[in-house]
Amino acid sequence: MDVVADRTVLAIDLGGTQIRAALITPDQVVHARRAVPTADEEGVTAVVGRICELAAAVRDEARREGLPEPTAIGISAPGPLDPWRGVVVAPPNLAGWHDVPLARTVGDALELPTFLDRDTNVAVRAEWLFGAARGAGTAIYITVSTGIGGGFIIDGHPVLGPDGIAGEVGHIVADLDGPRCGCGRTGHIEAIASGTALAREASLLVDREPAGRLASLVTGDEEVDAELLARAADDGDASAADILAHAWTALGAVCASLVNILNPDVIVIGGSIAEHRPALFDAVRHQIDRLAFDVPASRVRVAPAELKDDVSLIGLPPIVAERWSDPAFGVRTNMQGAQSL
Repeated sequence: MDVVADRTVLAIDLGGTQIRAALITPDQVVHARRAVPTADEEGVTAVVGRICELAAAVRDEARREGLPEPTAIGISAPGPLDPWRGVVVAPPNLAGWHDVPLARTVGDALELPTFLDRDTNVAVRAEWLFGAARGAGTAIYITVSTGIGGGFIIDGHPVLGPDGIAGEVGHIVADLDGPRCGCGRTGHIEAIASGTALAREASLLVDREPAGRLASLVTGDEEVDAELLARAADDGDASAADILAHAWTALGAVCASLVNILNPDVIVIGGSIAEHRPALFDAVRHQIDRLAFDVPASRVRVAPAELKDDVSLIGLPPIVAERWSDPAFGVRTNMQGAQSL
């Protein structure tokens, strides 16, 4: 499957921390890139308003630069979501988002056809076509950031599943007695190895070891988060290092299971945490070699993502091109069950 991204697309990436937008031309060049904080604590209506304002600002800047007009909008957003109706269903990392008709609302505001997909589905498409998974028949993309997510290409075909849920790697059970995940279930890998999970464990460590290195780094109003935990580990805090090692080992075990289930050519790992913690890749490789069958373990590459922050923007034009004439993706109609903004 090789869909040519032959349209200029106004690409929007809705994340838990930032909203990013840019104009992507058919040569995959990113123009007029802009970003603003998501600030989801202000509510759904405020966030959707920011998305529309940011997209309009990108389009205005592109016009001033004499760039082609976008023919469609593509939106990357956290799942679970319904890509056929363009509805964000109930993402654990966006407070208050339930059955939000995001594609219709943004498309109506900017008067352009609009297509929505899960951020990790967009990312796996980008890395498969243009990045670290180029040429792979079967590829897995995993992001390790605020949350953990994933997307699959199997035998050259992107996989959505009948409910658009396929590839939710972050909600694989890694510990039957593990901590509660943001989705409400227990033991998911997102509850063990995500930035949110590491921040939780860091706070507990500060309480448990008030004289430890991590506690000494907490000054003023500084947030106890995954980055601070990593700093403490780098500075010799053995307890902080143990928390990271446990998280990476659990993630590696999940990857080993995926190797046995899907027999991939490559697992691409991206996201802000993966980008800055090379030990994560070593741990994943070790667990695959230790736990997976020998033949698929020897086949699979574990690679860092190449497209970094642009991954959930660059993957949108091929999705728009693929779905442009597909009546199944009727993003302006068939909105039963979605709330109004």
